[in-house]
Amino acid sequence: MRKFETLLIENNITPTKQRLDLAEIVFVRNQHFTAADLINTANESKLFISQATIYNTLCIFEEKGLLKTINLQNECKFYDTNLSSHHHVYNTSANTLTDISNDQIKFSKKPDIPQHLELEATEVLIKVKNK
Repeated sequence: MRKFETLLIENNITPTKQRLDLAEIVFVRNQHFTAADLINTANESKLFISQATIYNTLCIFEEKGLLKTINLQNECKFYDTNLSSHHHVYNTSANTLTDISNDQIKFSKKPDIPQHLELEATEVLIKVKNK
């Protein structure tokens, strides 16, 4: 059995060769990446997986909760394999995303939440650019 086959099976994802190949790139460590990054890595690894299959696989991984997505206003979508609660720094010059642990940001006040809602999580995105 391949390294991530059990992960896919446990999440009701059919472990095709392409999905397993992509899982071995995506889930090898906590990381941030875009679909374009994954396409480039797959091509550099000579996996010969179509862009459509890569996008479809990312959608499946996202739907099954295996990836967190960070949508940025510039229509750039990052995928995050770190599913724990944490914050991010986005470098707009380098188009990179970096984790910030929860203990590095303290909230002195949170906004009032309507009574019919409950706070699920707070995530901060700090944007920076090169000087």
